Amino acid sequence: MANPMLSLAGELVKSINSSLLASPPPSTEQTGNDVCYLGPNGEDGDHVVYCKDLPEGLRAMVGSWYLEPERHVVECIAFVTISCLIIIGLLPRLSQYPKSNAAKLTPPLSIKVTTFIIYVCQLIYKLNGYPGKVLFMAMPCNVLWTMWFSLCFLPMSVQTMHIMYQLIVPYTSLAIVAVATPDTSDLTMFMEVPFFFFMHYALIFYPIYLMRSGHISVLPIKEASKDGLVLNFMKWWMLACAYFALFYFGVAVPLSLNYGINPGDMVSGP
Repeated sequence: MANPMLSLAGELVKSINSSLLASPPPSTEQTGNDVCYLGPNGEDGDHVVYCKDLPEGLRAMVGSWYLEPERHVVECIAFVTISCLIIIGLLPRLSQYPKSNAAKLTPPLSIKVTTFIIYVCQLIYKLNGYPGKVLFMAMPCNVLWTMWFSLCFLPMSVQTMHIMYQLIVPYTSLAIVAVATPDTSDLTMFMEVPFFFFMHYALIFYPIYLMRSGHISVLPIKEASKDGLVLNFMKWWMLACAYFALFYFGVAVPLSLNYGINPGDMVSGP
């Protein structure tokens, strides 16, 4: 028997965007009149939006209720709560990066210039694409670029820079996945596909270069930490997972549901 409170919460969540279908529309036209969105209040008939009428590139990114609203409620509450508890518990227990080594954390000029160019180009592509494409700045690799841009150009404490580097290293594996299994179905503008691969390879190169040149390290800091190797890695792994879950279940999914698009396969299957 369904929980009445959960059912009510699910109805409230579904009211965020009643135009979403119960399952994703087909990726290619099947009937000549495939529906991608219902009417504003969930009505069909003359109020639907046909896939063939969508701007180029948007069809592949249409969101849906392929996960039930009740599941979104449970996942949001559970993952946001657990993530916050982990973050609150771990941050005070992290080793303090020695201020005497602060200069090492400053990105080299070459990385700053490259990051600026890539980030501006990415914003241009997102802002000039189909409506809502800018929300794909919430995709994992674009969040990585926001982190790199912040490291390069925003003022922050030495400890904050240290934490961001330690988070970037495990998140870089997502760039490797993107290159290994690329999805370029919504990349329709001039040179957007080559740019996609260039920026992902840059994300992979950055941390490798900085670790190889001694700017950063994922090993315990001898001067500031008594943690062993395993405990050190466990702390950072848990913190990386917590921030990832907090952002995607607490921010990205609500935005995806509201605007009806699907960054990161959060509201439609891959």
